[in-house]
Amino acid sequence: MSSTRALFTTSRPETRADITDRAAREIIEAETAARRQLIARLRSARLRKEAAERTVKRAAPLPKRNKAAG
Repeated sequence: MSSTRALFTTSRPETRADITDRAAREIIEAETAARRQLIARLRSARLRKEAAERTVKRAAPLPKRNKAAG
């Protein structure tokens, strides 16, 4: 029986600090993953927009502004 008990018990009990530390690390990892996904999505959108702007040529130049009489 003693070998079975040693098999299923942990080597040291998990303290409240360990539990809090583990929970905080999991939250931070989740936030980091979400931030990386957002950055990748925004980068992709920016690159698509820049590529579209390069392919579109202006049909006519912008008219020159007249100076205000003053």
